[in-house]
Amino acid sequence: MPRNPLTREDAELNEHVAEAIRRGVIEIKRGRVTYHLNQRRSYDWLDPEEWVRCITIAYLFLVKGYPPNRMRTEVVVPRRVPNDVADIVVYRDDQCREPYLVVECKSAPQTPGGRNQGIEQLFGNANSLRAPLGLYEEYSESIFFDIGNYPPTERNENRKGSRNAVPEQYGQVPEFTYIAGPGHNDIRPARPNVLENKIRRTHSLIWAGGKRDPLTAFDEWSKLLFAKVEDERTTPNGEPRRFQVGTNETTAAVANRIHRLFAQACKSDPTIFPEGIRINLPDKKIYEVARVLQDISITDTSVDSIGVAFESFFGSVFRGELGQYFTMRQIARFAVAMLDIDHDDYVIDLTAGSGGFLLEVLLQVWHQIDQNFAGRAELERYKNDFALHKVYGIEIHEVLARICKINLLLHHDGHTNIEGDRSALDSIFGLPRLNPPERRFTRVVGNPPFGDEVGEGDEDLLGSNQLANFEVAQGRPKVPSEHVILERAIRILEDNGKLGLVLPDGLFNNQGEQSNCPNVRRYLAKNGVIEAIVSLPDHAFRKSGAQNKTSILFYRRFTPAERARFDAAYAGSLEEGGDEDAAILAGLGALGYKVFLAEAVHVGYTSTGAPSDKNDLYRGEADGRLSADQIGTILGEYRRFHERPCEYDGSVSPDCMAIEITEMWTAHDSHRLDPKYFLFKREERSFTPEGWVRLPLHQVMRRREEVVRPEETPEAPVIVMTISQTGEIRPREAGKGRNPPAWLGMYFEDSSSTWYAARAGDVVFSSIDLWKGCIAVVPEEFDGALVTNEFPIYEITDPRLDPEFLSCLLRSRYYQRAFRAITTGHSNRRRTQIADFEALEICFPDDREVQRTLIADVLAARESQRNAAQALHQAMLRFSDIIDQRGEEEFQPLEEEEPVAAGGE
Repeated sequence: MPRNPLTREDAELNEHVAEAIRRGVIEIKRGRVTYHLNQRRSYDWLDPEEWVRCITIAYLFLVKGYPPNRMRTEVVVPRRVPNDVADIVVYRDDQCREPYLVVECKSAPQTPGGRNQGIEQLFGNANSLRAPLGLYEEYSESIFFDIGNYPPTERNENRKGSRNAVPEQYGQVPEFTYIAGPGHNDIRPARPNVLENKIRRTHSLIWAGGKRDPLTAFDEWSKLLFAKVEDERTTPNGEPRRFQVGTNETTAAVANRIHRLFAQACKSDPTIFPEGIRINLPDKKIYEVARVLQDISITDTSVDSIGVAFESFFGSVFRGELGQYFTMRQIARFAVAMLDIDHDDYVIDLTAGSGGFLLEVLLQVWHQIDQNFAGRAELERYKNDFALHKVYGIEIHEVLARICKINLLLHHDGHTNIEGDRSALDSIFGLPRLNPPERRFTRVVGNPPFGDEVGEGDEDLLGSNQLANFEVAQGRPKVPSEHVILERAIRILEDNGKLGLVLPDGLFNNQGEQSNCPNVRRYLAKNGVIEAIVSLPDHAFRKSGAQNKTSILFYRRFTPAERARFDAAYAGSLEEGGDEDAAILAGLGALGYKVFLAEAVHVGYTSTGAPSDKNDLYRGEADGRLSADQIGTILGEYRRFHERPCEYDGSVSPDCMAIEITEMWTAHDSHRLDPKYFLFKREERSFTPEGWVRLPLHQVMRRREEVVRPEETPEAPVIVMTISQTGEIRPREAGKGRNPPAWLGMYFEDSSSTWYAARAGDVVFSSIDLWKGCIAVVPEEFDGALVTNEFPIYEITDPRLDPEFLSCLLRSRYYQRAFRAITTGHSNRRRTQIADFEALEICFPDDREVQRTLIADVLAARESQRNAAQALHQAMLRFSDIIDQRGEEEFQPLEEEEPVAAGGE
């Protein structure tokens, strides 16, 4: 060590101090130094002696492996002069009750007299604390003493050297279990259930029951997995594995080694973590994770085993905590299978998230290569070439991009082709294959985020691009994000290339031009072939916290010949004076293809996310592979359709059909494309009971729009009604709380709504929640009750229809399906358009007595239910009176506070 004076800059630039600062053990700010040890203590950084102490603490921690939580500063020494303290004490235990090493620090350099005085202080403190070891430290000079094994006055024989002689980890030399290479006790591949349990356990340790937010926890988990893979790949034969815990090792020693591993991994492969990024976990967490993972080899575990383990792990963790980024594996597996990807394809996920779709691409293509090239010497090279050169992804979220890369790395590569921290809508990318992003890929897969809007000048979502460059956004200041991502997906495809994207149902059925959805449907029709659309159940993303109704679009970009045929017919129609929709119809007629439509009820998991054997989408094997037999699944039906489109006759279980594109385009004024609509329309035309009448609703009832102005009679009581999902009409309270006010005419003076009166026997429904069952016939006690225009009212005009029969009819399973089929939008509040409701057909016997007979059991059961509820209530009151003798007094339960909806009244 140099003997010139130690400076403040020397201390701050010391490599160990710098690392301790990065690790959060030391903090230097505003002229103060703070040590985060067993106790948090702060001192004057201008004191030269403090520089020595700071360097010593960092050295003991990082070089000698003593945990910071077993160190204290300024420890009061018993039986010494008042206020005498030891500069640093290292303890054997986490509670800091058993002193092991006492350090006396002095500024550098000291005179011989000053040094001797410091050594005497060290001995006095160590003896008083009964610590066996002592270190005198002044940076340029250090002396290590064995105090416990010599007489109290000995100062020469017990000198054992400089600071370098301080024992590492209390002098206990660790022994390591796992040694790299053949012939040694090395780590071994893991079975899927073992691997899943271990990765789940390690993530749980990091997440700490919610102490860290899920995304941060997953990022830290990824860093440790990255370090482990580095150890598995680079530790020489005969050397101990570095990602393990030796006997008697301290948490600091293990953590220090894994920090170095991670830094080495980042240097070797800078494509995943940016320069300077650190593991931000306490040493104890790193130690615990190493203990769990130390005995298994991830790189030697088969891809199928990793896939099975990670499918369950990613499913539960992302589903419960990062749902906005995760697509259930069943959905990804089906979408990839429908696209029939092989090793010659170039595939990209424009919004890769955690990489679920790309993993499915890798696994399915690798399985295909195993079958098609079995026994070939080049088999593994084919698989590696596909992963390294033909699978790409873009992910705007920096942390998710890293997680995606790690996910692919753990599945044996493909991670170098992930464009991270950049929007898929950008015009310039770092990966050469993405520049320019036009006609670059044969397949696009994914589940783009929706709900956001992209506006002109939005640099986060557009990067260097402009919204005006997207055809679906022409003339608009902003559009939904999924609209422009869909256009980018189509434009990035080569001619005849295919995509499979999960999209919100609103894109397929929203009717208003303001929504831009009809415009997107026109773009689809003009640029490629709609090969298939598969409707997913409402619960497909519920476990992720999303209430959106979605479908999967399978689409193929035109070949040059198809483009020429469409464009010629399209242009010809425009020249003849046709409008845009007519021209598109002409172009579609020139192509004359059929569209496969399907609706999945079961998708391999329940509404709570629990695994289920019921899966309409595909049939899988236990190892995660697709079964060769897909009969009775949507995948199997699509393959049957694909072989002979003109002969395809559809299926009922699962619900599948084919429809001419021109018939699909003209079936509804808005050119809606959602499968549930067309599948119901097929059923609607299929059966009428013998002797029954079939008529559209608009022929048996008409809209009642009896406007009422309650404010004109301020003192008059008013009944406002609402409808439950069970079809029960009940009064709507005027306010919240234990005693809400009654509705009076005066309360409507400032109302912005128009109010309508319903009459007994009228049909009334919620235009937003009809699909949930909110429809009923108004009973006598609600005659004259009021609703807003969100509750359309219809009076029955056909005298053959009994109101009670109609009430039961509209709540039957068939009509509940019908209402869901005609809704538009994709959120939890989907709207039913008046024209679609009135166009629904109903069947009924033309004899009201027959109608009453048919519903007699329903009415009787309903009455029994009401009577039973009342009997139960009275019985509880009688029992309560025995307990408290308060008669028939009604107990007022506390009301749950309801959240206030954004923009609510």
